[in-house]
Amino acid sequence: MLQEINDHISKGAFEKVVENPPILSVVVRPEERPIALESSIEQVWSCIVDKDVMGIIGIYGLGGVGKTTLLTQINNKFSTTPNGFNVVIWALVSKDYDVGKVQERIGGNLGFSDDSWKNKSVDQKATDIYRVLCYKKFVLLLDDLWERVDLNQVGIPKPSQENGSKLIFTTRSLEVGDENLNSHPDIWELAKQVAERCGGLPLAVITMGCSMACKTTPVEWKYAIEKLKRSSLTKMKNEVFSLLKFSFDNFPCENA
Repeated sequence: MLQEINDHISKGAFEKVVENPPILSVVVRPEERPIALESSIEQVWSCIVDKDVMGIIGIYGLGGVGKTTLLTQINNKFSTTPNGFNVVIWALVSKDYDVGKVQERIGGNLGFSDDSWKNKSVDQKATDIYRVLCYKKFVLLLDDLWERVDLNQVGIPKPSQENGSKLIFTTRSLEVGDENLNSHPDIWELAKQVAERCGGLPLAVITMGCSMACKTTPVEWKYAIEKLKRSSLTKMKNEVFSLLKFSFDNFPCENA
């Protein structure tokens, strides 16, 4: 056995015993020369690399002000600037949001591009995407959001300080991009009271969260609390029904 080992050693090449770290996967996009965006680029970049900044970053502005140009600059900066991420994914969402199309754009960055994968159901694609990304420190760039995107439905693990991943999106709608919990110092405490009134029911919390997503004044949150206090919460079905009714009554438009 010792002779066999010596033979293997003499014939082998052991100068390199470990592989180089994997190269960051990022597709460089055609870019326009940014005009007066340098400070914004640096501000967003500092939020991306800062571990203490929350995992989801929104870029809001009217159409044509340079949101996509800024996001493109950020995307390409990953190819030239040292960072600790494994993969950078770009996906255009646009007004005609379709979860399957978004999944295909994300899947193409992860190696899911054959016809058999494209023919899978939304749930199957979500499982495949999640299975890959949950083991990576990723950056997801979503351009042109017009409405709320359900990350679970797409298959995106929620970025957080714990996993170090980041999601950056652009939008022209404050209802999508506004951090309403930070719009007034009293809203944090009021939001906690609303959550308590949901009684720990996941459906109730999600429903109320969607309903209150565009409420930015303490008066609106206090009104919600008063409405919930008057509701009968003695039974689970009554709890959920009253919360659903409140949410329905407060949708911002008739087609919501």
